[in-house]
Amino acid sequence: MRLSARIIGMAAAALPSAALAQTPPDAAALKAIEAAIPVRDWYPPGYYDVRIAAEAQIAEAPRARSQILFDCFEGGSQCYDVIDCTAEGVPFTPDDPALSRYGRTALEISRLRAELARLSYPEAVYARPLVDYERKLIAIDGGRSEADVKLAGTFTPPDDTAPPPGDFDDPAAGLDAELAAAIEANRRRLAPTLPRVIVEGGCGAGEGGPIVVRTVPAGGEVLLINAFAFKVCTRRQPDPWDRFACKWNEWETGVARTKPYGRFVYQVKWPDGVVRKGTREIAPNMEETSVTVTFRKVGS
Repeated sequence: MRLSARIIGMAAAALPSAALAQTPPDAAALKAIEAAIPVRDWYPPGYYDVRIAAEAQIAEAPRARSQILFDCFEGGSQCYDVIDCTAEGVPFTPDDPALSRYGRTALEISRLRAELARLSYPEAVYARPLVDYERKLIAIDGGRSEADVKLAGTFTPPDDTAPPPGDFDDPAAGLDAELAAAIEANRRRLAPTLPRVIVEGGCGAGEGGPIVVRTVPAGGEVLLINAFAFKVCTRRQPDPWDRFACKWNEWETGVARTKPYGRFVYQVKWPDGVVRKGTREIAPNMEETSVTVTFRKVGS
């Protein structure tokens, strides 16, 4: 598993700053995903909704093939690294302990499943190793202290109530290597012509300037919610656009806030009643002291 130091910064730096074209999936679209994702009797309460939301989150912005495969250091062939240094951050949401505690695991399993399938690895190569990996991670996540759950979260609400930065010993360290070894053993036996599966990682930390939100014309009320959290809430609430049901965060325009970066669902309402909704990536600009995110009543 990636620790907070590995997922902050590099993950955000890889995100495009433009608004995404797609709208968030509705409850019916999320329900359809259930056909491919079975419920397991060892899933903790609330996890299945998070897992389904994670599948939709990964499907919205899959990594390009050129980002997934790379030339191996030896042998002149291509390799697939089970670690993704651009992995999305997971919101710490006090009102949704399942999302806060198990969100990273759900995203990891969904990403690995989707990428291995896209690269044409037979399901027999990766299905059982992924189930074992998921079960071990869930067990570890369930035993984490509340302080460590907060520390691992990467979503800082706009009221700047994030826990102080720090690090902790991760009991999941080493499971990435076990996963890669299990999949690679199956690959050599069942699909030897496909890229080798390895674990390399080496992800580093990064920083970025604060975020300033503004609207054009001025005077718009800006509400943001982490896109992953929005999908989870869509599974649980009849109206995920209800600002109280899904714990939307109001962002004061013109005021610099530290983090978060990532993918967000937004709704902006102007005094004349016009409302715009959509999805937006917010990424740091390492060359500037701040990043300005503009929401326009008309146009993009």
